[in-house]
Amino acid sequence: MSLIKSTKTVHKWLSLVVGVQLIIWLATGVYFNLSDHHKAGGHEYRAHSHSEQRLSAFELTPITAIASKQPISVKLIWVLERPYYYFVYQMGEHNYQKKHAELFDAVTGEPFSLSASQALMIAQQSYSGPGQLNQAELVQPPFDDYVAQQNPLWKVDVADDNNTTIYLDAVTGQVLRHANDDFRLNDLMLKLHFMDYGNSGGFNHWLIICFAIFTLLLSITGGIWLIQQYQNGLLKLSWSRNFQTVSVTFAGTGTRCDISANESDSILEGLASSRVHLPSSCGGGGTCGKCLFKSVKPLPITSAETEQLSEQQLAQGYRLGCQHKIAEIDEVEAISSSDVGAHELMVVSSTFITPFIKELKCKVKSGKPLTFKAGAYMEFDIPAGTNQLRPTDMPKAFEKYWRQYAPTTFSHDGGSRHYSLVNFDQETDQLTFNIRWQISEDGHRAGVGSSYLAALEVGDTVIAKGPYSDFFATSNQASDQQRRIFIGAGSGLAPLRAIIFEQLKKYHCQQPMMLIYGARTEDDLLYHTELEELDEHYDNFTYIPTLSLASSQWQGHRGYVQKVLAAQLNEAMDLDTSEFYLCGPIAMMKEVETMLLDIGVPERLIFKDRFSR
Repeated sequence: MSLIKSTKTVHKWLSLVVGVQLIIWLATGVYFNLSDHHKAGGHEYRAHSHSEQRLSAFELTPITAIASKQPISVKLIWVLERPYYYFVYQMGEHNYQKKHAELFDAVTGEPFSLSASQALMIAQQSYSGPGQLNQAELVQPPFDDYVAQQNPLWKVDVADDNNTTIYLDAVTGQVLRHANDDFRLNDLMLKLHFMDYGNSGGFNHWLIICFAIFTLLLSITGGIWLIQQYQNGLLKLSWSRNFQTVSVTFAGTGTRCDISANESDSILEGLASSRVHLPSSCGGGGTCGKCLFKSVKPLPITSAETEQLSEQQLAQGYRLGCQHKIAEIDEVEAISSSDVGAHELMVVSSTFITPFIKELKCKVKSGKPLTFKAGAYMEFDIPAGTNQLRPTDMPKAFEKYWRQYAPTTFSHDGGSRHYSLVNFDQETDQLTFNIRWQISEDGHRAGVGSSYLAALEVGDTVIAKGPYSDFFATSNQASDQQRRIFIGAGSGLAPLRAIIFEQLKKYHCQQPMMLIYGARTEDDLLYHTELEELDEHYDNFTYIPTLSLASSQWQGHRGYVQKVLAAQLNEAMDLDTSEFYLCGPIAMMKEVETMLLDIGVPERLIFKDRFSR
């Protein structure tokens, strides 16, 4: 299975590289099709003059009388209406490759070298535009406008509207190229089209060879992936749109309904077409592991499911909706609700409770109460527009944290963002969210979703889908011996707080619970007073805050939650009956999970909320 996983990873990266280059080929091909080839060749102001050349007017010196070393070829040429012998001593296969040659006056037999004034005169004869020619200059390679050329050239810049430059052979004065802005654009397109990113001046280079190998590997990995899909029974060709009836049971409520969906659709798509929405934050790519459903009959296990689901879940029949087709099932249990949809929420309160986190309280405008498990989240629609880089209603006590950020705005294209609910469904008729105002490192762009939601005022409305529940307490009837340990940091406290309050206040659970919560400073602690009061009121709940940048007045734990958790794990604790709930930055959760696995905590007892969704 690891080979298949590696093959899929390689295939996806190769498809990105090959796909980008294919787009570049398409774009440059369209350019070549639509461009004016006369202008693109630099010929807009180029004049091709032909003078009458009569040898009878000259008495030529015999070639044998010229004192010179043995050439490989001799040719009679004309320069400014006068004949010259062109002696070539060394020359490559192509004219632009290095060569050694001389001119001799065909009348006097004397060696001849082209002067700057003569080069300028030849350039003037080849130019028909309105620009003024500058002095000719003998320059050495390399040349930006003539990458392949390896020999010295006369260069004449022209002051015109197209930035023309004329290049002449250093020995013969032959006009080799007119380069202007049209030519340079065409040259750039040629470089992109032939992948000449190393500026070799041609198409026979190592990048083309590597790209050919990448394309071959893309085909091979695609073939391997296709075979794996066929072996797992996931590859079925359908030449018509056949619909199949599927019986759907909704977990939690026990209700069921029959839906009709296209056999060729994925289960995620098929259920969504009948308004049965499985949670998903990756769009069906198999990378978020949220679109869970339970199959009545056995289904093959894909590599994505092996990566995203535990062995216990797979053994119980849980699969991912994006990985299987409607044609494979006739009855499923959906980890969802049939009435999950969009709701218009009205803001009733918006208050900064830490320097960077706002507590946003909303009510469903329709008045319809929402039922959900503690730990649920909602998906907010963020419209395109212009947001503030920093808040305009910052409390004075927190102003010191925002001094480095200018009060400017930035534009964005909108999107969707997910935020966990801070409360459980029966705690209040309001929906509470912690919105952390995300600021980029360069200070020029804030978080699109956070700066929009945190700027909403009382009475404003916003559209949100959900609630979705995929991170929640495993059971509300756990034994008295079972312990729950919650580890959170920053705004990751939101779903943990909801679960803790639900267990204590709604289900009156008696099993031990511990919250280890990390923040930077005292000002960054969320619901600190509320949690301290909860610790005092409930004997089975322990609250342990820890600060990474605490002041000298702080009397509690210092450092990160990992350090505090390690100290707690050293005490007598039955790891086989302890559940661990993690929410916070990805790096923190990975480190904590590794720590727990290393000391023998079963993977099935570790639950994580994907804080980055």
